[in-house]
Amino acid sequence: MNDAPRVAIKTFGCKLNQYESEQIREDFEALGFRSVGFDAPAEVYVINSCTVTHRTDRDTRRLARGARRRVPGAMVIVTGCYVEMQPEVIEELGVADLVAANERKAQLAQAALDWLAQRGMPCMPAGESRDANRLVSHFPGNTRAFVKVQNGCDANCAYCTITQARGPSRSVPPDVALAQADLLARGGHPEVVLVGIHLGSYGRDLDDDVDLDELVRRMCDLESVRRLRVSSIEPREVTDGLVAMVGAGGRALDAPEGVACAGKLCRHLHIPLQSGCDATLARMGRPYDAAFYRDLIERIDEREPLVGIGADVLVGFPGETDEEFEQTFALVRELPMSYLHVFTYSERPGTRAAQMPDPVNPEVRKARTHRLRALSVRKAEAFAASAVGEVLEVVVETPRDQIGEVSGIADNYLRVHFEGPDELRGELLRVAITGARGGEVAGSLLE
Repeated sequence: MNDAPRVAIKTFGCKLNQYESEQIREDFEALGFRSVGFDAPAEVYVINSCTVTHRTDRDTRRLARGARRRVPGAMVIVTGCYVEMQPEVIEELGVADLVAANERKAQLAQAALDWLAQRGMPCMPAGESRDANRLVSHFPGNTRAFVKVQNGCDANCAYCTITQARGPSRSVPPDVALAQADLLARGGHPEVVLVGIHLGSYGRDLDDDVDLDELVRRMCDLESVRRLRVSSIEPREVTDGLVAMVGAGGRALDAPEGVACAGKLCRHLHIPLQSGCDATLARMGRPYDAAFYRDLIERIDEREPLVGIGADVLVGFPGETDEEFEQTFALVRELPMSYLHVFTYSERPGTRAAQMPDPVNPEVRKARTHRLRALSVRKAEAFAASAVGEVLEVVVETPRDQIGEVSGIADNYLRVHFEGPDELRGELLRVAITGARGGEVAGSLLE
């Protein structure tokens, strides 16, 4: 109803944060709030922060100040990983009414309700209270939906604050994860994506005899789930079973007998590399070497060349010499990757890396970042060209544009453009690929 108090939520960072923001949104709506855009007037502003880089820290502070200026009498809440790492910085800004740790996200809506009531703005609950699992019913405006199956991390990478911000690895019980996937799929999302901080560790803390491979198989057995994608997974946790399932994902008709997930699991893996130099990997605390990573990527490609393979690369880590960077560049150039996420190293307080000697000159970091991003463009173009002549399954995401085309994401993460009406948005369709457009492809809709 129009006189309901308004809540505006802004999310920074990872897919897990995006999932948790949807939980927060539905918590507020269950208590009678109406969701609005973050630039609109509201009674409550929630910023779900990230602290991967200095930029996300700065953006959190900027938005908190902006919300206070926009509506001086509104409640401003800041939560997320930046709060976990540097709560005193947020508090010293003097613009936040509540600075809440990650573990308090489930309490934000009730805290806001109480805050408004104390100021003479009571709000009546719109429905029943949310249950303990707080399943998300839908992701408004999105064709793809995220399913949180894991949180936290037990690794100890030298550059990362996640272990401190998110705590140890915890897995969502499989029945809850399956219920969440089923709810979102039945709600109209043609694709669900499994997300977590350390996804490959799924199940290690559970009494159930279940790991990520088994959870993927059970997800694919759900009749409601039409397409399933696995988000970022560490190199040593990509099992032979997962490789087989991913390789069979787009080939339901000719998949080897007994291979699970044929036709459902996306042919896409995002496998962080960080560096292609063994010495750098050792300083980072990464538990593999370049030879292991090379073998893994080549095995995936040998099984199914149309698997989209992405990687994170961290440039300018302390002590990274020109020779060490060139080893990374050469490895990436030689491997059949389809895209890169290139990050420029940023000193994060409280990490081992922040205390390491031999920092790399910031201008050198930028130059190396530009080189790798240019290489990523060439990789994407080559992968797109390799798909010409193939048939891909596409989730349509965008409305018809000025030239009469819609576009969407294929199971192997390629952006596909083809002629079609607006009504196709949200559909899962087969498209014959007829040409490449840089790192994207064009095609024609099959009947």
